[in-house]
Amino acid sequence: MKKTAIAALLAALTPMAAQADLLFTVGAKASIWNAEPSGQLDDGVSVESDGLNLDSDNGQQLTLYFEHPLPFIPNLQLKKTALELEGDGFINAKFGDKPFSEDVTSTFDLSHTDLTMIWGVPLPVPFVDVNFGLTARQFDGVAEVTSKTNSQKNEPVDLDFVMPLLYGEVEVNTPFGVYGQVDVNYIGYGDNKMKDLSYGIGYDLPIPVVDLGLEAGYRSLTLQTDEDLADIETDVEVKGAYFGANFAVGF
Repeated sequence: MKKTAIAALLAALTPMAAQADLLFTVGAKASIWNAEPSGQLDDGVSVESDGLNLDSDNGQQLTLYFEHPLPFIPNLQLKKTALELEGDGFINAKFGDKPFSEDVTSTFDLSHTDLTMIWGVPLPVPFVDVNFGLTARQFDGVAEVTSKTNSQKNEPVDLDFVMPLLYGEVEVNTPFGVYGQVDVNYIGYGDNKMKDLSYGIGYDLPIPVVDLGLEAGYRSLTLQTDEDLADIETDVEVKGAYFGANFAVGF
């Protein structure tokens, strides 16, 4: 999407460059997200130091996207986030219908996959891209607690559900290869709510033919669900910095 503003500037300079925005673009992004959890699971079991004591961990984010100049037909983006948090703590409560009053080890897998359809908003402003869209997010994780004293454990609780989300993105480019970006996915209905906000900066390396760049930013994901959507109630937030790279080619 960075090509849009740059191509608009080039189009104003040379007739041949006016074709630059008529490219199909295929790109990929990969990053490491250092995510730290807070909140609670299953009606009051803390994931912090006073409960499951889940550690922060490095999740992997991989995004593939396809952009085209065809009007009204959305661009497509597929994003996979792999995030498994583990910890050693103490709880005096039920988790997954099993009573615990002891030291436990736990796993909270919050991995998910997004498929997003994206439309651009035409603006007469160079170097600024505004986009909106719809996301279907498939969670395919689990939550599990195991006693350290007698190996009792709850049956793994599946976090296997789909949430539809509204998507928005603003990107500001510069002629110097530096750009800033903010994107958000959001939905709220009943006792279910999700807000996934990312913001960061990047730099496109001065390499001809292809776009190759570096990115750094911050991501915060807040998830609240009831038992009608997931097998257990959740009210958690995972947040932290991410670092990565991106690659794109037009044809």
